Amino acid sequence: MATRSAETITNILQRVSDLRGETSINTDAVRIRFVSESEAEFARRKIWLLHLLRNQTITGDATNSYTIGSVAYPMRLKGLSEVFVGGQTEDKRVQVVDYFNYQNLYNQNNSSKLAYEYYDQANDVYKVYINPVPANTDTIYYSYFYMPAKKTLVTEQVVCPNMEYIIKMTMAYIAYSEDEDDKAFNLKKEAEQILGEIEGLETMPAVNQIKSWGTVQDRGMGGY
Repeated sequence: MATRSAETITNILQRVSDLRGETSINTDAVRIRFVSESEAEFARRKIWLLHLLRNQTITGDATNSYTIGSVAYPMRLKGLSEVFVGGQTEDKRVQVVDYFNYQNLYNQNNSSKLAYEYYDQANDVYKVYINPVPANTDTIYYSYFYMPAKKTLVTEQVVCPNMEYIIKMTMAYIAYSEDEDDKAFNLKKEAEQILGEIEGLETMPAVNQIKSWGTVQDRGMGGY
């Protein structure tokens, strides 16, 4: 079922076939991969509010490290937004910093409430390292930005605020696969124009709304 910002791969490929003048919808696996890659390309461009998952929870197990995200909603690079341990009041907030800033702050005070994200290569997941160690009785609350998982089925949904971007990028990939580089280049230019419009809306403050530019994290050079 389609929503304001999501559409099934079937419906996207129907639009692609219509625009290419094909008499029937082409749902070959390669086209599904092109749609999936188009969604991933959109997501990689920016930390979109569309991909923010708020107030997720994990139960502490008396260790420092915890996996962030799931198979359906894996965390992306620089995706950890906030962490609370044992509640969601401000005194329960854990400061999110990068690894090198963590080492510096930890060495100054090893009881500081600190967290950093890192990539676990062995398991292909992003994790959060939290200090002090959460107890077995603690609930860990966190918010993060996810990276869309690869899509393989026509029934799966793709998320994008303007589906024309996904359609144009999918058609560009198809054109590249058919050695029509000039057509592919023009389709990508159209997709980039649509992306610019999406970015403009994303960064534009709404009426009477305070807007934050960037993630609220301390990277060692001040908060931003």
